[in-house]
Amino acid sequence: MKKNALTLICLMSVVSLIGGLASCTPGANTSGGSTTTNTGGDVKSVTFDFWHTFGQGIVDNIQKKIDAFHDLVLENEGVNVTINFAYQGSYDDIVSKITQGFSAGNVPTLAVAYPDHVANYLSAETKPGEYVVNIQTLIDDPTIGLGKEEYLGDTYGEDDFVASFLEEGRQFVREGTYTLPFMKSSEVMFYNEEAVLRALKVKDPTFVGSTKTYLENLSWDEFIEFADFIMDNKNSVLSTMEVPVYYDSDSNLFISKMFQNNIAYSSIGEDDKGVIDFESGQARTDAEAMVSELKQQYDLGTFTTKGLQGTYGSDYFTQMKSIFSIGSSGGAGYNIPTSDTFTVGVCRVPFDNDNPLYVSQGPCLTLLRNPSKSASENDLRVKYAWKFLKYITTPQNNVDICIYGSEGYIPVRESAYTTDSYLEFLVSGEDYAKTAKILLDDINGDYLNTAVFTGSARLRDEVGGLITQVLAGHKSVTQAFEDAINTTKLFM
Repeated sequence: MKKNALTLICLMSVVSLIGGLASCTPGANTSGGSTTTNTGGDVKSVTFDFWHTFGQGIVDNIQKKIDAFHDLVLENEGVNVTINFAYQGSYDDIVSKITQGFSAGNVPTLAVAYPDHVANYLSAETKPGEYVVNIQTLIDDPTIGLGKEEYLGDTYGEDDFVASFLEEGRQFVREGTYTLPFMKSSEVMFYNEEAVLRALKVKDPTFVGSTKTYLENLSWDEFIEFADFIMDNKNSVLSTMEVPVYYDSDSNLFISKMFQNNIAYSSIGEDDKGVIDFESGQARTDAEAMVSELKQQYDLGTFTTKGLQGTYGSDYFTQMKSIFSIGSSGGAGYNIPTSDTFTVGVCRVPFDNDNPLYVSQGPCLTLLRNPSKSASENDLRVKYAWKFLKYITTPQNNVDICIYGSEGYIPVRESAYTTDSYLEFLVSGEDYAKTAKILLDDINGDYLNTAVFTGSARLRDEVGGLITQVLAGHKSVTQAFEDAINTTKLFM
């Protein structure tokens, strides 16, 4: 790699670099929080907002990266970059604030997002690119594209991103890349190792071997049979147990079962509109049969869900009211009991049809333009937000944030997994490391990506509600499907 040619450039070079900066009003600022100013010396200043939903551990680590990025850009480009890193509440909160901000002129340049959120931002545009930046144009830029700025540690191209993670940001009605992965997670199964071993000994007194090996070789149906056996032998396995299996996400249960059983879920039609593929025909018949089978398994008392109970499975699990907790690897810490009451094991979730496919979760980042700002100022802010986005997803920085800030997220770069610090982490035997190894070694890229369109987030919510209503016996399978489909179509 050649050394970046912008190192320690003079004032005239900076002006040329950031085009039009000197014409900006000094000190100007609006509710959008972005300014470009002349500080009176040889330094130019750029300010932009970064809105997030992170907890304190991740915040502390990203703030360190913000400080380091500031120093690097100042030294190498003579530009003073200020990032207003601001917590905005839940994912629902940040979507609401950004959507309202398009008309109010209060929009961040960089924001945490799921692709479904960005679909809503795209639908709010009156013309392409009005609000949402096509990141692909930046990835491919000959000067500041991926792998073009060595001083930022930016030495790898887009093929260094885990392919399925990167592809998630390309499932929109419009061609391009509109989110970039930041930290990822998926569903895994936490289990009470001592309780599982007792159950296996009751089932087969001669059993020897690994509980993990046993569990990861079970199909979903075989797993439910095992859970039914545990329920019948509760007093010998775990007397405090109320239900063997707790599944956190009703939506993920539906979606993953659809993909594992090769039942069409959703797509983008020829008119660039979203399509509910299981609305009718064979897909509808197969989907209803799938949910009917889940209802039969639920009625055995083998599993329950967050939609039914109103609390996360980790609560039941750590209190030894369940033996298995199926939830996000990003919430691994919540499944670790505060005392040494039992050993936590972790494995991939049993799957249907010999077809291991899992929902990709975890935050992505998107770049936005503020309608209250000029084109040149938006360009400038996007440029430096993009540089920062590259910086925090460089292998070592991404590893640092995932190891020291999160509770189970994994990095998004292939090269991150070969860094010394991540290799040391993986062999540490820590609970978070055990969880990460399941994603890397066992799931190993077998992620599913759903089409993203206006209404896709609502569809996800509705199919989750469908599962809840059917399992609880509040609706028939046919009625639940009809209601979920019709409600979703109101938002498409």
